[in-house]
Amino acid sequence: MSIGKHTPMNYSEKEHQTAIVECIAPDGLGFGEGGISVKSQIDQGILTPDTPRHIREFLTNNPNAFKQVEVDDDGCGDGRPWTKVIQEYRDENGEKKIQLFGRSKLRAKVFGGGLVVAASMWRAIQGAPQDEQTVGGDRAFMASKLSEAEFSHGAHSDDHAEGENCGCGAIDKYPVITTNAIKYRPQITSALEALYGDEFEGNKSEIEQVFGVYEALAKNNGYFADASGRQSMEQILGSGAVVKELQGHHIEETIIINDVEGTTLDQQLFTEIVKNAGGDHRPRIVQAFSIDVWRGRAIADKVAEIAQEEDTTVDGRRVIRLAYADFLIRTLAVAGTLTAGDLPVYRRTTQ
Repeated sequence: MSIGKHTPMNYSEKEHQTAIVECIAPDGLGFGEGGISVKSQIDQGILTPDTPRHIREFLTNNPNAFKQVEVDDDGCGDGRPWTKVIQEYRDENGEKKIQLFGRSKLRAKVFGGGLVVAASMWRAIQGAPQDEQTVGGDRAFMASKLSEAEFSHGAHSDDHAEGENCGCGAIDKYPVITTNAIKYRPQITSALEALYGDEFEGNKSEIEQVFGVYEALAKNNGYFADASGRQSMEQILGSGAVVKELQGHHIEETIIINDVEGTTLDQQLFTEIVKNAGGDHRPRIVQAFSIDVWRGRAIADKVAEIAQEEDTTVDGRRVIRLAYADFLIRTLAVAGTLTAGDLPVYRRTTQ
């Protein structure tokens, strides 16, 4: 795997900068055990050999590829189309109700949605769990704290999940993803060096600490006792999150890492434009994983703030670094679990 290095910039520096998109890993991350594979899709005739070029042209040249988010919550980076957008609430009598929305708004994307991300960060900050602590407990705690802070979050399910699954791989495979963070630690660390750029050494201690927590989690099956997708989705819906129901199976062909605050990839437009660019030799479908790392930072800031409220002795700057390291490590571990590691990776930044 070869990812071009970029020096991160803070948001104040970005305000009057021009956004650029670069393909930082043309051949993919180079690690992964999942079934989502560009090579496989080309071999099966799902993609045409020209599709990767059309993807590059869209992402680097189309001024409408990335747009301002329309709401202040988030969703998952899954590239599939939506069929329903729902939100659970309770009426004046306390009875559970479901509200359906007529369209899907553009929102920030993080694998698994904001509650899953925040709870993972919380565990990374707290360290190895005690015997009675579980994923469900961490998420219940974080859902309560985010609600108090009026920090909205979202997620997705799909239209064919069965049994204990909810249809979101980042949630359904949460225990496996945790284990894979250790399995692919050398490759993930290499990717982190590129993503952090000059800031890697300054965050190395926190990165090591997060990996240590993952090692402890991988040995603690009890922690995942209530981590099924079905249980997780019930918990997410119960928190009042907006949840999209997605359609069909994963056929993503690229991963986009967007670091321009307040914007996100228009995944629907991506699918339409790139598919039609093939003319008479169109691919069957085109999808993209989309990750907004600026949203990951916002969640990290909020979780660190909660950590300081719970324990005023903690080092605020350190817990922010721990939370963000967890975000990047889990994001890369999700990619290594769901994909074969050959999806080209694009990064959007400002310079």
